[in-house]
Amino acid sequence: MGQKIHPLGFRIGVRERWRSRWNASKKDLPGLLKEDFELRKYIKNNYFYAGIPKIEIERTLDAVTLIVHTARPGILIGRKGKKLEEIQADLQKIVNDKDKTIRVQIAEINRPELDGQLVAESVREQLEKRQAFRRVIKKTLQTTMNAGAKGIKVMLAGRLGGSEMSRREHKSEGSIPLQTLDADVSYGFTEAKMSTGHIGVKCWIYRGKYG
Repeated sequence: MGQKIHPLGFRIGVRERWRSRWNASKKDLPGLLKEDFELRKYIKNNYFYAGIPKIEIERTLDAVTLIVHTARPGILIGRKGKKLEEIQADLQKIVNDKDKTIRVQIAEINRPELDGQLVAESVREQLEKRQAFRRVIKKTLQTTMNAGAKGIKVMLAGRLGGSEMSRREHKSEGSIPLQTLDADVSYGFTEAKMSTGHIGVKCWIYRGKYG
């Protein structure tokens, strides 16, 4: 079970909060889900360099609040908050109900080395810069363990090193309890776009028990 289930989906509603928190009728549900997708897509595509692992969305009758978790809050806030105002104005155009106000809240990530999504994206960037994948994995494991992680596993899948046949390689250090709900496991996935094809990057980081 631990090999096949998504670590976040396993814990959602038990140890982790839902990423979208609102209620809607069956008629409005598809439109609001698409709207959430477009809001997240806009921020991730335009501000990927700010280190954004997750975006939470809360809706009320008169407002849509986005809680953006970022490792570099200064990039999103800008000088005297001007950049944040620009982002809110751009997001307002995506919302179908123009009576609803867009609010963006910034939540800083103090230890990005312990966030699975950010670590996976860091591995992707290094691979796209043509660095040797084994060296990248080894360096990532060392950095994360030195930051205080209890365990980490990195898995790459694709035409590694430009080989003719795709394969999967993974390396781990410490312990990764995949079947324990009390275990705080941060998971991340992304894809490195290489000239020979895409390489999937998965990362599990065990940060200890909740609480």
